[in-house]
Amino acid sequence: MEQTGYVVSASGGAAKVRVDRESACGGNCVSCKGCPSSAVIVDVDDNLGLKKGDVVTLYEDTKKVLRYAAIGYGLMAVLLVVGAVLGFMLTHRDIMALVGAAAALLIGFVVVKLFFRNADTSFKVTEIKSRAETEDAS
Repeated sequence: MEQTGYVVSASGGAAKVRVDRESACGGNCVSCKGCPSSAVIVDVDDNLGLKKGDVVTLYEDTKKVLRYAAIGYGLMAVLLVVGAVLGFMLTHRDIMALVGAAAALLIGFVVVKLFFRNADTSFKVTEIKSRAETEDAS
């Protein structure tokens, strides 16, 4: 999986890169006036002599990204169903199925948040698309 990022700081063999998340409409939010996109700051190793303002290409193993997505979404789907079934089986009321599903999802959010806190997300800079303009002291 490749993303384009913008170096916001670089020093000591490490850099912080801002990656703008693409929205559901493909980044053309002006046309649909819908979803806001947000930026994420990721830490990367600086093997290429990055400078603030560089535009870079970041790479993350696609299998790892898909595995994390499957864990996150799959766990939520399973918990939703299990919570709804348990809620209904214990009380035989539809409203308790809804409450059980919501409670299971809440537990799932906490579990996923704890699980992904230490997830191995190691983006690597594969190329510098454009260099920042350097100011010469003339």
